Amino acid sequence: MTSKVKVNMRLCGKTHLITVEMLEDGTFSCKIVTDCVNVKDFSEGLENITMADLTDKAKSGIVDRYRNCRMSANCLAPAGLISAGWMEAGMISRSNARKNKANDVEFLVDDVPETGQG
Repeated sequence: MTSKVKVNMRLCGKTHLITVEMLEDGTFSCKIVTDCVNVKDFSEGLENITMADLTDKAKSGIVDRYRNCRMSANCLAPAGLISAGWMEAGMISRSNARKNKANDVEFLVDDVPETGQG
């Protein structure tokens, strides 16, 4: 079965559609369709990943590629790729993903209490 996630980077206006499929040998084929040149650069070399790429941060090709490309440090594309891989590997249940739909970062700008310092 194929796992797909959509990463909406609303701050920069970019969208990334990530597809991961488990292959017979236990590795994963990955495809990232994006309108961002930096995420396109990030995706180069990540067409095939392993379980270690999804679970071992110290040895992960995903983390290594993220660290060594031009994309912004707050881009959620790497987390999207890992999440799609986890779902494809069965580490995130499809029913849980269907029920919850998304993980997100919520900016609480208007909820910050006044400090009185100026």
